[in-house]
Amino acid sequence: MEVPKVAVVTPGSFVIPSGRSSSVERVVEKMSPLAAKQLDIRIYGLADIRLPAVGSVGGIPCYRLPGGKRYVPSILRHLRAWRPDTVDVHNRPLLAYRLKARLPFARVFLTLHSTTFIACTPRMSEARLFRMLDSVDGLIVNSLFLKEELLRRFPDLKTKITVNPLGVSLDDFVPRWTPYGESLRQARLKDLGWEDRKIVLFIGRLLPSKGVHHLLRAWEKIMQREPAAMLLIVGSAFYGNDRETRYAKSLKKMAKPFGARVVFLPFVPYPKVADWYNLADVVVVPSGDEEAFGLVNVEAMASAVPVIATKAGGIPEIVKHGDSGFLLSEDELGRNLAARVLYLLEHEEERKRMGQAGFDMARGKFRWQHTADRWVSLIKEG
Repeated sequence: MEVPKVAVVTPGSFVIPSGRSSSVERVVEKMSPLAAKQLDIRIYGLADIRLPAVGSVGGIPCYRLPGGKRYVPSILRHLRAWRPDTVDVHNRPLLAYRLKARLPFARVFLTLHSTTFIACTPRMSEARLFRMLDSVDGLIVNSLFLKEELLRRFPDLKTKITVNPLGVSLDDFVPRWTPYGESLRQARLKDLGWEDRKIVLFIGRLLPSKGVHHLLRAWEKIMQREPAAMLLIVGSAFYGNDRETRYAKSLKKMAKPFGARVVFLPFVPYPKVADWYNLADVVVVPSGDEEAFGLVNVEAMASAVPVIATKAGGIPEIVKHGDSGFLLSEDELGRNLAARVLYLLEHEEERKRMGQAGFDMARGKFRWQHTADRWVSLIKEG
């Protein structure tokens, strides 16, 4: 029996692999090599002068093609020559639609990572979006929330939707509460001059939808009762650069009264970001209601750090309230976020218990191998 040939097509926004790419490229980079024993895979992405046109990602051939208007024609030339059985397009409905129309020999799947590209705009009507989504052979989403959101927005959609949760590489993260994890943490805190600090961590893009302002509004109350508390905000508004937006500047203005107890760090490339998880006592994820998954949640769990997150989007499918952390409704963020953070900062045994529970969940349910195995099964179904 021939091994199925599968083309994985990235959005064409960032080169792969790249420490400054979006989470979409990271999913492809982490999942695809784990499926290579069962599928014949080729990855297609954006060209970059620093990398060869034909390279390798985890041992899988990677073709880097010109971007912009040349991206689709370049991909079509490659796929017509190779003739894959299946094409999996990530996060671009229009690209999937165009490939489906021009590649009659292949099944075309669309993998959606967020609600961003299923939102109607002046240039993208609901009817046009429906036509695109209805044209492909299957839709793959990372959470039950995203599946339900698709069906809510497009109730007549007949395309099969498969939920495939994302994962984490346990080897990339050092869990707290292990002898090595604690010794590494203490050494780094000493180097930074933060030995007596209790670290609250936010990692993500500095966008209003990520809710960093909620955490800063709660910070005065947290510091009044827990003077050892320190807030680290790691990230920038964009993946590709650290240019500041009006919102990012407003966050720094909010933080100014707290002096050195609130520290902003620019975007940290993966997997170096694991160093900051290792320092954390608590990770806060105050995202808005359209957060489809949120890799930061499983990365915190892989680091054995409890998570305080918004009970919104797909987050409740990852973080279990009272077990691996706490969930708050968006209405509760203003009233109860400070209290939840303080509770964990003041109760080390609860931090340990929740951190270990999160680690066990990550190990048992949210590894990239799990994601890859489900993806292989889906590809082979046809």
